[in-house]
Amino acid sequence: MSKPVILCVDDERMILSSLKSQLQNNLMAGYKIELAESGEEALEIIEELCENQTEVPLVIVDQIMGGMYGDELLAQIKDRLPKTLGIMLTGQASADSVGNAVNKADLFRYISKPWDEDDFILTVKTALQSYYHQKKLVRQDCYQNALNKILQFVLHPRAFNDQLSDVLTVILNAPDFSELKKGSIFIESLGQIGPDHPEFEMIAAQNHEDDPDNLHHENKLEDFKKIEPQIQLISRSNANCYYQAPIVLPESSLSGSIMGVLYLYVSPSHCESQQAKSFLSSVCHTIAGMIRLAQYNLAIEHHSFKLEELVEKRTTELHHALDVQAKQNNVLLKTNKELEYYATTDELTGLLNRRCFFERADHEAYRSQRYERLMVLAMLDLDFFKTVNDEYGHQAGDTVLNEIAKVISDNVRDHDVVGRVGGEEFAIVMPETNAQGGKELCERIRQAIADTRVKVGPHTISVSTSIGVTALRENETGICAAMSRADQALYDSKRKGRNLISLDYEA
Repeated sequence: MSKPVILCVDDERMILSSLKSQLQNNLMAGYKIELAESGEEALEIIEELCENQTEVPLVIVDQIMGGMYGDELLAQIKDRLPKTLGIMLTGQASADSVGNAVNKADLFRYISKPWDEDDFILTVKTALQSYYHQKKLVRQDCYQNALNKILQFVLHPRAFNDQLSDVLTVILNAPDFSELKKGSIFIESLGQIGPDHPEFEMIAAQNHEDDPDNLHHENKLEDFKKIEPQIQLISRSNANCYYQAPIVLPESSLSGSIMGVLYLYVSPSHCESQQAKSFLSSVCHTIAGMIRLAQYNLAIEHHSFKLEELVEKRTTELHHALDVQAKQNNVLLKTNKELEYYATTDELTGLLNRRCFFERADHEAYRSQRYERLMVLAMLDLDFFKTVNDEYGHQAGDTVLNEIAKVISDNVRDHDVVGRVGGEEFAIVMPETNAQGGKELCERIRQAIADTRVKVGPHTISVSTSIGVTALRENETGICAAMSRADQALYDSKRKGRNLISLDYEA
């Protein structure tokens, strides 16, 4: 399986060489660094990587290049690879170009040249962590959706063989198994066993005709009884690779006995996944429940004289199955809430993350224009925060960021929107507020931050903040232009000496 690629794009070879050297020295050998000297060359490399199905988690681009600018390149890459993150690394980017990169290409971070290597590597590692975390969440969501569909089959029973065929179809459309869409389900025979009725029979299968391991042939009972009770990823010398997932009856007098086997083929390049094994474990438990129900139905048909007794037993166990189902549904609901939290919340501070803040801010801007209400936006950046990380360590820096986030939250109003939009950068949307009112609120926040003392081990750390404030203008239904003005006002505060507030020139 080919290594994931980090693509660096700059029209200066010396810059590219420096980027490659820093990335190779600070990242594990699990990544390949590709270089391009123009946007056009970068797009050719992207096209080739896509054809080879090579993963591209991160693209680092310069803004000012001959031919295609960096924000244009990021936008085109985003169209081709929506999940790929982008970092803009330049000394000449305008607010508009950064805004375009943020809006059109979902820019992860803007870093000025010349860059600090530690800050650059930290940004790259953070971007990679964000990429793989989001990828894991998406994969987990796909698995949960598949489980929901399978559970619907249990709640709406019909012909047993059709149910298992539908279950197999759902599984083969889930991550890890959709590439080959090849698998089969064997279960212990529900009917009479004899010369024409094997003890284990294949109930559902897809694309098994060319199976070199003969898994689709009739298997003997003793062969299945030898299977380990754990889910295993089995690789053969002929490059075939498949998961062998035993279907075990969870509760019976023969507890732990195998009542079926699920075979699912994966690509030879597949890496064993705990998420996939957990998903298969849940699927096998559900299939075991389906088999249990099928066995009861068949027993009722064959032993009508015991109908009353069997119905009572089945009702009792069905209630138990529904209790188990309710618990599983509660787990799914809890997981979905956790997914929603991580998708919208900055993990360190508990504030809105960058993506969610922009969505909320755009919504407030649209609402303010529609109802002709005032709105103010403020950008806050902690002064000399890199010094805190350098002197006390990044763990202390994280503690400071968390405490400052609490200070900001304690000093805003209930209807204000607060988010962390960068490493030490925060943003506040203040609906129903004019520029002067926004400045007064920000002054309260600025003073509260300046008065805050953060205790980290034997050290007491204090920081200050520079703030830029702007008011939403007429006909602005989005937040992008206001963000640029507030950012400019923030830079004015930095230039004037820091630890103060600046309004944009026309506010």
